[in-house]
Amino acid sequence: MFEEKDDTILARWLAGELNEEEQKEFESSSEYEIYQRIAQGMQRFSKPGFDTGSLKRRVLAQTTETKNVSGRVVRLRPLYYTLAAAASIVLVIGLFFNKVTYGSNYGEQLAVILPDGSEVQLNADSELSRKRFFWGNNKEVVLKGEAFFKVEKGEGFQVKTESGVVSVLGTEFNVKTRGSFFELVCYEGKVKFESPTPVEDVILNPGDAIKIEGLELQRHKIQDVEPSWLKGRSSFSNVPLIEVIQELEAQYGISIEHRLKGNEGRFTGSFIHKDLNTALKTVFLPMGIEYEVSSDQKKVTLQMP
Repeated sequence: MFEEKDDTILARWLAGELNEEEQKEFESSSEYEIYQRIAQGMQRFSKPGFDTGSLKRRVLAQTTETKNVSGRVVRLRPLYYTLAAAASIVLVIGLFFNKVTYGSNYGEQLAVILPDGSEVQLNADSELSRKRFFWGNNKEVVLKGEAFFKVEKGEGFQVKTESGVVSVLGTEFNVKTRGSFFELVCYEGKVKFESPTPVEDVILNPGDAIKIEGLELQRHKIQDVEPSWLKGRSSFSNVPLIEVIQELEAQYGISIEHRLKGNEGRFTGSFIHKDLNTALKTVFLPMGIEYEVSSDQKKVTLQMP
């Protein structure tokens, strides 16, 4: 039987964090079957509208002692107390804390390690969320913004975005989803992109990339071995200028006023992340666009030709 504290090992099992040896030992324990039933029941719950503190106090009070019809206090046997306490912990955690969210601020990158050892690097102004428990059965993350993934070998890993789902089997790839723009680049292994829109499903191998503008899917090739933003530079190839503006806003925490709509203006080039004035000159001067920066450097107004 496990010597580790019951609620600790239970939480690690639910989160998919047990190693192979620990998993085998846990499955051979006498409580494993009961824990399985508790976990399966927990997956069917939705969040109710009552006070969690009050619930926990009532559950713990009931697991400590009870009375029979004659009024005599009857102590519960230690095993049932342990299981009841574990069940209460599972239910409270499962109902109210079954989501983990990671977020990066403007101009910031954030490294994330997922329970299976997969690595995710979030670009600026991006968010990644996943379920806290049952990771081994549901390796699914939801992405808003941009991230570079190094996924451990295994089945079932998915990245969900507003534009569609990326399915992988041990690979390195970059996903960008800002506004209506979506881009997927495969650097190693193989990925599959599935879209709920009329855009067709696509299989990508190393060096393949796709982007979606509106309902149009475009394919292209890349030579790089990793995204340029990991080294402090955002690069673009024939993209709508509005996408470059969104990236400038994400990297520098500024707002840019403009009159652009949709795909007006195309940009090929790059800008650095450490100097706002240099970045603005790099993007707008070659396009003949004048601009004005506010005194606090938080607002840029474009003077469109």
